[in-house]
Amino acid sequence: MNMLVGAALAGEAIPQVSFSKEAPEVDPIFAVIEAHKAARATWIGWVDRHCALELELPQDKRQSRVNVWDDEIIQTDDPRWIEAEREVHRTSDAEMDAACELVNVRPTTRAGLLALLNHAMLYDTDGEGWPRDLISDDGKRTRSWQTFLIENVTVALTMGLGEST
Repeated sequence: MNMLVGAALAGEAIPQVSFSKEAPEVDPIFAVIEAHKAARATWIGWVDRHCALELELPQDKRQSRVNVWDDEIIQTDDPRWIEAEREVHRTSDAEMDAACELVNVRPTTRAGLLALLNHAMLYDTDGEGWPRDLISDDGKRTRSWQTFLIENVTVALTMGLGEST
């Protein structure tokens, strides 16, 4: 137990353990984790490009703004800035959708459950890594992503993982 706590405190991956010598059951959570990694990498790539353009372009060539409410496009802006604004917004939405899938898909194996928890820990380096204010299925409450993660893990453990012990 202390090793796991120490690894978590250091922000390092918890070593993955093989639980069965037989061919592992295909757990859908692995594909969802990979999709989230890809979405996060794409979004970070556009954030980096956006930041580089902020340093490169003069203020008068980067006035356009894209957000959830509307697009305010200034025609005299550098086209790279307009593209970066749109892509940061689009890829941020895609990353959030992928993050939500992580708590919508139930792990079916112990290895999948551990991979999900490990991924959740590694991708939240500053306490801001996951969406907040997600709406519950009942449409009445907003909760954090972490709350949905705990619910998903609880359901997985309650329903049982598809492995014999």
